[in-house]
Amino acid sequence: MLYSTIVQRDETGFNQIFEAARDFEEENVLEALLTCKFDMKKVEQTLNLVRMYQNRLNIESMDLVEFSENFIGQYATDHNECFRVAEKLIRRIGTTITGSMKIFRKFCPRVQRKLNGRGNIVPVLDYSRLTFRQFHGQFFGVEVYADLVKTLLHELTSFFYHLVTTLMVCKDMIRKEEEVKGNPNLLKSIYEKSCDEILKSVREVFDTFGQVKLISDEELDVRRRNAGPLQERLAKDYHAHDKRWMKLEAYMYRLASGNRYGLDKKASLLWANNPEWGKRVCGIIPRLDTLRIPFKHSKKAEAEGKRGTFDVREMLYLVKWSGVSCMSKDGKTIIDEAKERQFYLYLQEQYKGDYLFPSWQAVCRERKFFHEQKVSMRWLAQQFAVHIPAEEDIS
Repeated sequence: MLYSTIVQRDETGFNQIFEAARDFEEENVLEALLTCKFDMKKVEQTLNLVRMYQNRLNIESMDLVEFSENFIGQYATDHNECFRVAEKLIRRIGTTITGSMKIFRKFCPRVQRKLNGRGNIVPVLDYSRLTFRQFHGQFFGVEVYADLVKTLLHELTSFFYHLVTTLMVCKDMIRKEEEVKGNPNLLKSIYEKSCDEILKSVREVFDTFGQVKLISDEELDVRRRNAGPLQERLAKDYHAHDKRWMKLEAYMYRLASGNRYGLDKKASLLWANNPEWGKRVCGIIPRLDTLRIPFKHSKKAEAEGKRGTFDVREMLYLVKWSGVSCMSKDGKTIIDEAKERQFYLYLQEQYKGDYLFPSWQAVCRERKFFHEQKVSMRWLAQQFAVHIPAEEDIS
């Protein structure tokens, strides 16, 4: 008969080890010392084994806690297309799982290995004396044992306590994942947050999806037609894919959202969270010449056959009014210079009028001046709005 230390890589495997570790008692160890005929050499070997895996448990548990803090809030994580959450967690604490099974194996009775075949292989947790609940009752307390045995008891108690704590973190993550799947509002919030995070740098997005063609327009159209309602697939895809998939998914989601408002690809990403406002801003761009924005004459404009160059301060007002910077919960504008710069480039690409735009560097200098004067960014945005007739609904 042979003892198998293989653990099922699913929630069943978690529960088996968790229950065995949770029920650990010192009496089991003392029973095993007699039943398995431990001598002091084997006690010392077992003590060194427990200490070795205790150190590894400390390392893996810290990594697990850090991982667990972010896992639930991420819609897609690395390698989730290959492993379910239980198997993923077992892999993260693989050395700890292996070590715990080897410790249980140390306290199994000796057997004669004369017979071969699968029928003679039994689960170690079913035969380890650490999982038994029958004692001989002849113990007179721990004091009668040598100091080395007392130390082993202490180290085993510490190991199984920390093992139970670590497995509880794993079980809690599995439970939370199921709770999220059953909460449509929370699931959609996590999905949209993950989309925003993976597309947070518009410059990187433009570089990735503008210069490198990851998906053709024809394939994008096919996916749009076959996507189905978003809510129906959110639970199915939660923690079922990796971040590479998430990047493409977020890109397609934002394009689809913007497309409903007639936005092109770049505009969909610039106003990812407010495509309705993006539609309004894009409607203004062809009409800039009619808004009587102050301008100045310049030799560069004259050389290019333009009437002049837009006032740099007015362009700062326009950038702030565009709303591409994020708004915090308390209503303050969070400056996102990369996103504002991309909007300014997009503005110059789309504008076909009779004026030039000042350089982005000049706009940044103007913004720095107002920042030093502690002028509200919201106030700057309001200054451009005065050029738009209140009765007009520009779309």
